[in-house]
Amino acid sequence: MKKGQHSESITNCDHELILDECRGDYICSKCGLVIERYYVISRYQMENTNDVPVSSSSRFVALGERPNMVDGLGSYIGFQYSSSFTDRYGNKLSPNKQILFKRLKYRYDLRSKIVKNETDYRILNILNRVINKLNLSNSIRDRAAYYYKKISKETNKEDITNHVVLIALCIFLSIREYNANAPITIQELAKTFKEFNYRVSARSIIREAIKVKPHFRDLINHKASKSENYIERVISGIMNSNIVIDRLLKNNIDLNEYSNYLKNKSRELLSSINLQERGGRNPYIFAVAIVYTAAQIKRKLDKKTILTQKILANITNCAEYSIRDHYKFIRLIIISKFQSIKTERCH
Repeated sequence: MKKGQHSESITNCDHELILDECRGDYICSKCGLVIERYYVISRYQMENTNDVPVSSSSRFVALGERPNMVDGLGSYIGFQYSSSFTDRYGNKLSPNKQILFKRLKYRYDLRSKIVKNETDYRILNILNRVINKLNLSNSIRDRAAYYYKKISKETNKEDITNHVVLIALCIFLSIREYNANAPITIQELAKTFKEFNYRVSARSIIREAIKVKPHFRDLINHKASKSENYIERVISGIMNSNIVIDRLLKNNIDLNEYSNYLKNKSRELLSSINLQERGGRNPYIFAVAIVYTAAQIKRKLDKKTILTQKILANITNCAEYSIRDHYKFIRLIIISKFQSIKTERCH
C-alpha cells in the first residue's frame, strides 16, 4: 500500500476501539492506530454501595516497596496511620465498612508484610534509628539498605557473623560513599550502636568487612578518608559552641571572619603536608589538630586566646593528649619546612 493511501485510510477509518492489555493502549481494531493511553486505577476501591461484594478474608494488594522498610507486596489500606476511611470520591464509609477496614488494616498492614522477614524488619528498624540518631540524610539510609539487602541475599548465612554488625558495616560503607556530606568515623558509628545496647565495635565492623569482601569487592573498595573531609565538620562544631561564641563576642571578633580564617588556614596547612608525611595517623584527630594549629597562629596574630585544647577536646570528643601529640607533630613538620625554605633562600 502506498504512503498516501495508508494515511488516507487512517483518516477515513471508523475507529472501533479495543484495549491492548499487554501495552495498556486503546487501539483501532481496523487500522491499528493507537488512540489513547489506558490509565489503570486500583483494582479495588472502597465503596459504600452494597452491590459491591466484600469478603472479610480478602487481601487487596498492589506492588510497592520502600528500600529502608520491609513492605513486602502490598500497600497500606487508606493512609499509613489513618483510622477513618473514605471511598474514591472522598465520602466517609458506613460504620459497618469502617469496622471491616479497620480490622483488615490492623491484620494486614504490619504482620503480613513482615512474615518470614522478621530479621530484615528488625535490622532495618535499627538502621532507621541509627540514621536518625546521627542525623544523616535519606540518601545514606537508602544506600545502606541497598547494601544490606544485596549482601544478605547473595551471601551464604555462614559468611555473615551477625546481621546487626552487617548493617553497621553497610551504614559505614554508605557514609564513606557520601563522605563529603557525612564524615562520621567508625568509632562514632560503633558508639551509636552501643547507645542502643547492641554489641558493635569498630573491630567487629572491620572483621565483617574482611569476611564479606571476597564476595563484594566492587562494594567494599572505598579509599581511606582524608583529613580534608573532616575540616568542615570540626569547624562547624567549634562555631556552634556557646563557649567559643562567648569568647569571640567578648574579644569583639566577627564570627564569620573567624570561621573563614580557620577554614582557609586549615586547608592551607593540610595542603603543605602530604599523606606520606602524615604517616597513617587518624585523619579525624589530625584534622582537629590542624584546626587547633590554625587557631594558635591566629592567637599569635591577635594576642587573643579563643580555642584551648580542653575546649576543642570537649567539642570534638577527642582526648587532649591526642590533640597535643598531633599538634607537636604538625609544628615539627612546619618548622622543618620553614627552615629548609630559609636555607634554600640563603644559598
